Amino acid sequence: MSTSYLETTFGSTRIISHHHYKKMVAFITHGAGKGLDSVDLAATIHNLNNNDISVVGVEMPWLVSGKKIASPAKQLDQVWIEVIENLYTRYAEYKKIFIGRSTGARMICRTAARLKPNLIINLAFPLRAPNGKMRHEELIQALETKIEMIIIQGQKDSFGSATEIEKAVGVRKNLEVIDAGNLTHKLSSAVGEIVIECLNKKGLVDRQGNVGL
Repeated sequence: MSTSYLETTFGSTRIISHHHYKKMVAFITHGAGKGLDSVDLAATIHNLNNNDISVVGVEMPWLVSGKKIASPAKQLDQVWIEVIENLYTRYAEYKKIFIGRSTGARMICRTAARLKPNLIINLAFPLRAPNGKMRHEELIQALETKIEMIIIQGQKDSFGSATEIEKAVGVRKNLEVIDAGNLTHKLSSAVGEIVIECLNKKGLVDRQGNVGL
């Protein structure tokens, strides 16, 4: 594991990397609460690393600087774009998976058309804002690019259950919504295994952890 910092228009991001030689990399980022040490993200990073998938974890400038409140959406989007485009050459030959939790999932969806990952995995997508506004248009925006998307969502998520997401977005060939059972918005460490199972199902990782090209 290596830790570095990358300067962006809105401050320093912390980059935590696990590098492997198989040609797949997961860029992963956090929500508006904890960073990459949240239980679901930590488990996901651990499982990806154990399956020899390179991981680039990105912690946003607001978190790195010690702030308690996430930056506005436009700032987050710009930071993510700058980080990915800065690192693109290094991982040019790799298949790219974008994994985002909550606010990070929204950011990934909003920037998908520009950055064009091979696969998006959303963890606990906040379908419903605290004021009740629905955010399904961000999911639709990304899905209309034809990029494949997986959403892992608990049925007790107060920001929208797996069932509610399916109803809001509708049936789409490039979308799989995984019902994470009785989990809340915090999800759990079980998410790490679910992510690997999803990659295995899509033929991207076999039962021995080999990456498919």
